[in-house]
Amino acid sequence: MISPEVFYVHVQGEQRGPYTIPQIDHMLNSGLIALETLYWREGMEQWQPVTELVVVRHVANPWIKPAIALAVLLVAAVLVRMFGPITLEGWRETNQHAYTAPAAYWRARDVVRNGALPKGSVVAFGAFATAQVALQPPGGALVIVRGDVLESGGQTRPRAWRVPMKFDAKARDWTGGPAQEVAW
Repeated sequence: MISPEVFYVHVQGEQRGPYTIPQIDHMLNSGLIALETLYWREGMEQWQPVTELVVVRHVANPWIKPAIALAVLLVAAVLVRMFGPITLEGWRETNQHAYTAPAAYWRARDVVRNGALPKGSVVAFGAFATAQVALQPPGGALVIVRGDVLESGGQTRPRAWRVPMKFDAKARDWTGGPAQEVAW
């Protein structure tokens, strides 16, 4: 008795087999036989392409997902490197909710940045250590902030500003100003 599940394949000029459909599927999709391989079984008049018997499954490149993940991480790292410090400073300037000298300093920087700079200029503030902060209880502070200002004409000048600050304990928020430029 002849089983319809027994097939032969023609590989490199010779007939091999018998094989079952799952065996031929495995050989084709694992690369053991080529797409051009022919198959035959009892009752067939001629050899046929093996791709008519089993479906070719295309396996995705195993490096694609890691490569995409690496590219996304690199882009994220570049963006963090470029915009991270600016974003962090902006966050610090606007999110100070304690009655401390550093909080008064950061909010005073925000007051200077948003009200005391000439149009078209950019400021690079000095570190907290270069500032002078005098807390004046119960809810005030006098802050002297220093920085280098790049003016619209391209010149850089060191500047300093005196900023009176008030702390609202109920709202836990600093307000201040106006900032007045003082001698460096």
